[in-house]
Amino acid sequence: IAESCSILGALNITHESLGHVSQRLDDNTMLIRGKGSGQVGLRYATSRDVLKVDFNGNKIEGPDDLQPPSESFIHIWMYKMRPDVQSVIHAHPEHAVLLTIAGREILPIYGAFDGGARLAAKGISTYQHSLTITNDTMGEDLAKFMGDKDVCLMRGHGVTILGDSVERSTLNTIHLDRLTTMTYKAYAIGTPMPIPDEDI
Repeated sequence: IAESCSILGALNITHESLGHVSQRLDDNTMLIRGKGSGQVGLRYATSRDVLKVDFNGNKIEGPDDLQPPSESFIHIWMYKMRPDVQSVIHAHPEHAVLLTIAGREILPIYGAFDGGARLAAKGISTYQHSLTITNDTMGEDLAKFMGDKDVCLMRGHGVTILGDSVERSTLNTIHLDRLTTMTYKAYAIGTPMPIPDEDI
């Protein structure tokens, strides 16, 4: 989890100390990067920054100067609704957020270029609420919206990414960031065109 945070921070996929990575432990607990007076920038995360948290959002283990993120309910409800999900990432990539602000569609604009092609081919939806997901009702609503998809944009807010491991959710986040950055630039210079259906 700390290594994932460091990678996302180094790639500027999320800013300052914002964003969190988690991993399911069992049906009632997870590990998640903590927040609080002892937190550091994402790229500087270490194992000290990782907390053990239950699915009510309560800290079980971790330093006194760190608490579970207020948006732990994003992670909790993805785990409750999707038994296949083993890791969740919530981040705030600039280009992804800009595209949601402008209401621009994410299209499958490339193929073999990058792993984001598979994400785009499956379709990427935008959750239309921009509020912080701070309770069970909101977490459940987001999880229902995502359904069986592994990525989701959040209007004027950020992204939620799922995976069957921390490594996979990290790669999915990198791929989505590259896709949204390419899409943003494509809109800036013209009209993005999806690749042919037969290529998809």
